[in-house]
Amino acid sequence: MSVFADYAPWYDLLYRDKDYAAEVDFVEGRLRDHGIPSGKLLDLGCGTGVHAIEFARRGWEVAGVDLSADMIARASARAAQAGLKIPFRQGDACEAGPERDCDAVVSLFHVASYQNDHKQLEALFRTACAALKPGGVFFFDYWYGGAVLAQGVETRVKVIEQAPLRLTRIAQSEHDEPKATVLVNYTLFCEDTDSSTIRRVDETHRMRYWFPFEVEASLRLCGFEPADSHAWLSDAAPNAKDWAAYSIARKAARP
Repeated sequence: MSVFADYAPWYDLLYRDKDYAAEVDFVEGRLRDHGIPSGKLLDLGCGTGVHAIEFARRGWEVAGVDLSADMIARASARAAQAGLKIPFRQGDACEAGPERDCDAVVSLFHVASYQNDHKQLEALFRTACAALKPGGVFFFDYWYGGAVLAQGVETRVKVIEQAPLRLTRIAQSEHDEPKATVLVNYTLFCEDTDSSTIRRVDETHRMRYWFPFEVEASLRLCGFEPADSHAWLSDAAPNAKDWAAYSIARKAARP
């Protein structure tokens, strides 16, 4: 996988200010609202495993899947350090694996937006459906199209220092409106101030933004009953200010 191939070693440092615990608190609350207070959970596109580990600390029986072998290695090391046995495996979230009879499946931090068309998105949904028991719940987030169209895209710079490292990330975005995607070109300068060395990493991520109506239509095609779609970390409907949204769906019960 090219996306995240060189980015992975710096991923955790770049997102060290992300409140994973608060996000898991929120997701767990929504799962509870839909009748899933705990149980067996699969994290599709688990990255370096921070969300998965937070779920495990709360008593969930967790497994994680990610396409990046580097991410999986970091997730496994983090779980071992925390004294948790979580089966992380390298695999495509758009291909059903051995995971079955889950009470919940989550796919967080815009994994659904890395699926650039309906065919790919529905492959992700079918993986989730295959992993869930009938009546199980699927929770996922994505870029909300209304906000992307209203706000437009821009170049952003982020600098993080943690001695002896200094990271500078430049994100230059190009909007491909006919394809409802944004091409995000990342340039990352990784400086070691002790040795005065600088490494440059370039990554390109194509992100698809979605609208709840099309997400919910695809869910129905893949064996789900859509329940809710809201602005991220909110119970309100998504609007032009909300770059991220989430949807919840239940796997249809057997006839």
